[in-house]
Amino acid sequence: MRLLKPFLTGLIILLPIGTAFILPLSAHPTALVDARMQVFAANQQMDETAELSALETELSFAPWQGEEWQRLGRLRLNNGKPLGAVDAFDQAASLGALTTEGKLWLTDALITTGDAERAKALLREFSRVENVDAFVFLQAAMTQRSLNDTYGALATLLKAYAIDPLNGEINYQIGLQFAAVEPDKALPFLETAGNLIPTRQADCDSLTRLINDSGEVGETSLRYQLIGQELATMEEWDVAQGAFTKATALDDADGVAWALLAEAAQQNGEDGEQFITKSQELAPDAELVNGLSGLYYRRQGKNELAIEYLQKAADANPRAVVWEIEMATTLDGMGDRASALIHFQNAVDIDPQNYLPWRALAVFSLTRSYEVETIGLSAARMALQLNPGSPALMDLLGTMLMKIGKLDEALIYFLQADEIDPQQTAILIHLGQLYLAQGEKEKAFEVLRQAVEYARDSRLREMASSILKENNAAK
Repeated sequence: MRLLKPFLTGLIILLPIGTAFILPLSAHPTALVDARMQVFAANQQMDETAELSALETELSFAPWQGEEWQRLGRLRLNNGKPLGAVDAFDQAASLGALTTEGKLWLTDALITTGDAERAKALLREFSRVENVDAFVFLQAAMTQRSLNDTYGALATLLKAYAIDPLNGEINYQIGLQFAAVEPDKALPFLETAGNLIPTRQADCDSLTRLINDSGEVGETSLRYQLIGQELATMEEWDVAQGAFTKATALDDADGVAWALLAEAAQQNGEDGEQFITKSQELAPDAELVNGLSGLYYRRQGKNELAIEYLQKAADANPRAVVWEIEMATTLDGMGDRASALIHFQNAVDIDPQNYLPWRALAVFSLTRSYEVETIGLSAARMALQLNPGSPALMDLLGTMLMKIGKLDEALIYFLQADEIDPQQTAILIHLGQLYLAQGEKEKAFEVLRQAVEYARDSRLREMASSILKENNAAK
């Protein structure tokens, strides 16, 4: 009997071990191991669709893996599933695993889902984080600009500047922000940016010159209208809107200022109706008010009314190229290509040394496949000849050449454009398409993946991702 208790104790200890030899292993560990192997294999093969599916399976068994949730968020974002991406990034954050880069991806997903307010709040919170690389702050500021959060963008940029005061792009971005609200403060930043970035030199010089010249009219609405128009010419519409807002604050009875604000608001995705209505009430006969009213009504689908207002603007200033171009664009949208071509050619005749009407004519020819080898190609070449340093015009000419099958010549212009502006998604997409046409698949996939990585526009990101998927090259 003395041996009974030790024997029973040993039996109790051994039972779990013995049971393991009798019962089959749980399905969960086996499925988890299989899922992890599939994730690894898909990652090695750069198959994002397969990796996404396998990673979802893995996390269903092992949901405590914060880093994997972040990876899942990125995969969902790349595959056009922004709501799922937000959920995955939030899971990573709850586990303390959302990195600085992950926070930027989360804001991108939030913007895509339409949750701009949460994205703004997250970015402002992010800008207060310490020990962050200046480039990351710059990326955050650019996203804030896309949300029209000018104050947040400036605060983030100043944080980046404190880390890297000799970064040309940071200086340029700060210069733009100050130009819209405190122009004289912009000058040293624009000077530094122009010296450090040759491709920014012309824009920095033009804006600097305008700030200095406009100082003669003092702190008036006119000064900010002029600065805002220069910023708009540079396609910097969010900061232009800031300048026009200040112009209306300085003189709320200036109809032109309200019309300019309406245009900038629409360019930034806002409605602008209240602004354009007020401008018409205050200055019904002003050239800019009528011209910008025409653009507003065209965006509303009221093309006949748009032509009426645009014609008033053209009558007020027959030498203005812009109204001929806009009438042509409106007529093209109405399906009247013959009349559109007449107005495009009128614009060229008015100012043949201006690259803008040549560019407009080339874009019309390209998008409508209208006389591409004759009218379109000549117009694209002339536009680039008149503005030889423009990567956008190099890209336009390259696209025109690619369309008519002159691939080798097109490649020259795409590569030149990419060298000047290496993170421009549209250029990278066109370059990738050309490499595919030449059978250079690996080169194509490389630049298309760069296009996905650098894309600030979700439409362009989806376009690049779609091309990769069509060629079975999605990560």
